[in-house]
Amino acid sequence: MDSNYKILISQNKPNDYEKGPYRALELKHNVIFDFIKLFKVECVNTRDFRNQKIDVNDYFGIIFTSKIALDYFFSLLEQSRINISSEMRYFCLTEQIALYLQKYMRYKKRKFFFGTGTPDSVVEHIKQFPNEKFILVSSVDGNESFLNALNQSNINFDNLFVCKNVPVDISDIDIREYKMLAFFSPHGINSLFQNFPDYEQRDQAIAVCGEYTKKMAEERNLKISVYAPTKEFPSLVNALDDFFLKSVNKIDNNKQITMKLSIDEANISQNKNSK
Repeated sequence: MDSNYKILISQNKPNDYEKGPYRALELKHNVIFDFIKLFKVECVNTRDFRNQKIDVNDYFGIIFTSKIALDYFFSLLEQSRINISSEMRYFCLTEQIALYLQKYMRYKKRKFFFGTGTPDSVVEHIKQFPNEKFILVSSVDGNESFLNALNQSNINFDNLFVCKNVPVDISDIDIREYKMLAFFSPHGINSLFQNFPDYEQRDQAIAVCGEYTKKMAEERNLKISVYAPTKEFPSLVNALDDFFLKSVNKIDNNKQITMKLSIDEANISQNKNSK
């Protein structure tokens, strides 16, 4: 690839960047990744928290989908001087989130349930208690995939908003210097248009990860060049690798065609001169 091929990755730079897959792609394809988070997550204030008028102890279980929402939840409880019943059940998106709960309480297996990273995997545990009511701890923007999974299974639940997604000011960067923009959340795409209201894609490639990110890109009339996950490409890194390989092959083919045309034109010219 062109050594000036820069890609904006709308995530924080990984801690293991030097040994990670992005660095490997940079070396393999001669590209440059810039890691710029386009939005941040902030805790709601205690007044907004209380105004939701949800008594957590009126519910059978609490659903957590991220560590940051979990932290804000317990922080707001402490500020509001609310204690949770020892009989509360906890349903977590992953085992890592479930284990993280030990920061706030003693871990008892019978009260903790966790999925494998998908909403449906958590809903399977929740369905064991069909007559109970649950709280989904989430951001003000909501978690569309989780909401859909709960509604489709007729789970009785209420949202409890503990945080909100706020765009980061990146209006001082030159967005046109990037050949590609990679998004992992609809909030990142919203931030792009908030920072650059007159943004036009033109020849800039767009990469997206996740069904709802793709949906937002399409709503914003963005043409998607790279998408993950799929059966062939389980991660965006895999999809980018394939995109770069195909781009190089396309460039090589164009060069070969141009070279062949030049040779043909030279032969024609030589034949004319020899007559």
